[in-house]
Amino acid sequence: MTETPTPLEKPDRAVLRRLPGFFAIETLEARYLRQSFKPHAHDEYLIGVIDGGVHSVWCRGEQNAVPAGSVVTMRPGDVHHGGAGGAQGWRQRMIYVPEAAMRTLLSDQLDRPVTGTLDFASAFHARPDLARRFVDLHGTLHDAPQTLARDTALEALLGLLLSELTGHEVPSRPSVQGRIADAMGFLDAHLAEDISLEDLCQITGLRRRQTIDSFRRATGLPPHAWHLQRRIARVKALLDQGMAPAMAGAETGFADQSHMGRHFAAITGTTPAAYARG
Repeated sequence: MTETPTPLEKPDRAVLRRLPGFFAIETLEARYLRQSFKPHAHDEYLIGVIDGGVHSVWCRGEQNAVPAGSVVTMRPGDVHHGGAGGAQGWRQRMIYVPEAAMRTLLSDQLDRPVTGTLDFASAFHARPDLARRFVDLHGTLHDAPQTLARDTALEALLGLLLSELTGHEVPSRPSVQGRIADAMGFLDAHLAEDISLEDLCQITGLRRRQTIDSFRRATGLPPHAWHLQRRIARVKALLDQGMAPAMAGAETGFADQSHMGRHFAAITGTTPAAYARG
């Protein structure tokens, strides 16, 4: 009879993803117990959360016991090292943002050119409320198959960090119209395609955050959510025509039937198969 392993016997697990065509940003989701990091530094900003256990880490001249609910904000070049701060190890979610990408994204957020290195004052912030919101956005950034959903999550995440952890105030913007109707038409005509926020910016004539804000004012939803809603509406139409759920999902660009089914149920309250049966 095989015994169920105790938490101490569970192996370390880490998934590092490089987002293609996405400012060379990488995302990490990891659970560590035995991992011990040697002294090192990143060329990128390291931003994330400890969402389980305790991470014992040396950074900026002192040793820190960083518990769950902490937000991590390291600058490029911050030397750090460490490992588990307790018997159960720790879990973390991180994003690695190159300096050039950060300047581009922040310039868009702040409506002015950004130079130099952004300083969050401290590397670790005991902010369980902010950590929870970060985890939700990181989940989309790390796992969502749609570029537009990841784009929107990144913009929201950076805006959240700026407003909560720096002296920068994200400016409110006057209402700008842009060509939002054209962007809506484009999304409607490309339901099965992976659209990026840059694609929409080319159509609206607006910047990244302007496009998201203006789209939300016009439709009540950010662009990725509106696109998803239209895709589900198309799935319903295909099911009404007698198409099998798996084929309807493929026709509307979902990665697989399970992916389509989760979104279908979240919007309609029922499964594709139940809907098809009437």
